[in-house]
Amino acid sequence: MIAKIFRGLLTLYRWIRSFFLNLLFIVVLLTVLSVLFSGSETVEIPEGAALVIAPVGDLVEERTRISGFGDLFSGNPADSEVLLSDLLEVIEIAGRDDAISAIVLRLDALQGADLSKLQDIATSLVSFRESGKTVYALADNLSQSQYYIASHADEIILNEMGSVNLEGMSSYQYYYAEALANLDINVHIFRVGEYKSAVEPFELNGMSEEARENYEELLSSSWQLYLDGVSQQRGMPPEQINNLINTLDEQLAGVGGDTARLALESGLVDQISSRPDMQGYLISQVGMDMQSGNFLQVSYERYLQERRLPLDSILGGDQVGIIVASGTIFDGEQDPGSIGGDNLSALIRQAQDDENVKALVLRVDSPGGSAYASEVIRQQLLEFKDSGKPLVVSMGGVAASGGYWIATAAEEIWATPATITGSIGIFGIYPTFSQTLGRLGIYVDGVGTTDQAGAFGLGRELPAVTQNAIQLNVENGYQRFLTIVSDARNMSTAAVDAVGQGRVWSASAALEHGLLDDIGDLDDAVEAAAGLAGLNQYRAQLITAPLSPGELLLQNIADNWDISAWFSTGTDLMSAFQLSGIFQQLEDDLLQLVKFNDPNNLYLQCFACNRPL
Repeated sequence: MIAKIFRGLLTLYRWIRSFFLNLLFIVVLLTVLSVLFSGSETVEIPEGAALVIAPVGDLVEERTRISGFGDLFSGNPADSEVLLSDLLEVIEIAGRDDAISAIVLRLDALQGADLSKLQDIATSLVSFRESGKTVYALADNLSQSQYYIASHADEIILNEMGSVNLEGMSSYQYYYAEALANLDINVHIFRVGEYKSAVEPFELNGMSEEARENYEELLSSSWQLYLDGVSQQRGMPPEQINNLINTLDEQLAGVGGDTARLALESGLVDQISSRPDMQGYLISQVGMDMQSGNFLQVSYERYLQERRLPLDSILGGDQVGIIVASGTIFDGEQDPGSIGGDNLSALIRQAQDDENVKALVLRVDSPGGSAYASEVIRQQLLEFKDSGKPLVVSMGGVAASGGYWIATAAEEIWATPATITGSIGIFGIYPTFSQTLGRLGIYVDGVGTTDQAGAFGLGRELPAVTQNAIQLNVENGYQRFLTIVSDARNMSTAAVDAVGQGRVWSASAALEHGLLDDIGDLDDAVEAAAGLAGLNQYRAQLITAPLSPGELLLQNIADNWDISAWFSTGTDLMSAFQLSGIFQQLEDDLLQLVKFNDPNNLYLQCFACNRPL
């Protein structure tokens, strides 16, 4: 009887497993077929429609790649990312399209973005408005980064229960020196540079005066850029915005605590309204879609799918290649979102070997990382230049430390007005846990043939000879950094050292000190590269690693279907375990230590440089 019961349970298990596997196969097959057939679907764009731009997630230079079906079912990481180039392209196309009468911005789901990216979008919106078309910004609430974009609209309409949340710019970090001491973790730090503050969280309990001075100057410059942009569009003196923030309690008391009314009366927005009234107002401005009863509209994703021109339709075979270097620099191969020394070098060789690519623009958006990987990339860029093709670097939001190291290879370095750069310095960091393990009753013992043998075991303390050797290597790396910049920028090493020491600079200050050639956006850098190559007719061509057939299929599925939502129970269990607030930064800082993989433990990185606005 017992055997029959177990056989029955085994049969039931096999049947259930077979059923769900077959169901999963059918779902995936139907999804694939839907994607394949929907790819040729024509998007109808109503005449006079408004282009709705409602980005969801962080603004990025490069999206995360889907690595497998697990990403589709557990949540595609690229779903929380918005490609900056897509937004710029769609605004530029819509400005020339007679079918589009206006842009409607819905920015509530836009998350992190640095000021440089926000300025790029704002500039595109201004160009769109100069074509005689209107930009409306509708919002329930507006964060500081969202408001910068919204301020470049003709009209801002805020929900009557909403608010505009401006607070200024800051750079606050958590410091772990006491915690590490309490845990008996010995973090060995080796550095050169008076302002090299990347290692301070692991050796101090607060910001050094040198770092404080540097970041006060940097933040003041960036905040002034923000204020100038908003002030010019809204007709408000910068002092008025600062006063509104600094006396927020008094200002709110004057309107009975009504944040929406405060935004209206202070001139931050043009109307406050309910959601239905917002829709009614837009219907009156752009017309009604009789089928849906909403205003005439098309989403920017579907519009871009229909209007994006295939490359074959663009005249001219000569190309200015664009390679994006975005994220922290690590050794070896890395997925998009980080820079792998080997990956990026392979793309540079690809551009060098392509006869159609006559010049190259390297778009750098990186706080740095591995010194070894940075030098691997720089050497590959120098080889590209030796082939006779011009090389121009376009800096994004941040190109500091290792990001600046690789930029030195270019014939011209361009930065946006809001770029953060410099941080010419180097450090080494290596944690050991012998005392921590000892508190748990765990000890390390053994023998080696030399004093250096086994020196880098995490359970042992670094021998004095090893510490001295690393410090000498760090000092040599700093001198090498100075020499590289000196040769590239035609400056004396003393002059480079004066602007080095790990200090971070705004774009305008970096230009003044000779670290840059000009200030402009990516299009300006592309035009400069074309000029160096003597090109009259050309097209810009983004150079990326080709997707395998499987990766291409996964990407198409992800772009067309949210499969993870099909299996949602209504409760996101993962979000319950995700760290937020203070714990998120703790996680980020500690993950940096774990992911460091420089073979010499030498790093060119600015930790605080790429904080979103």
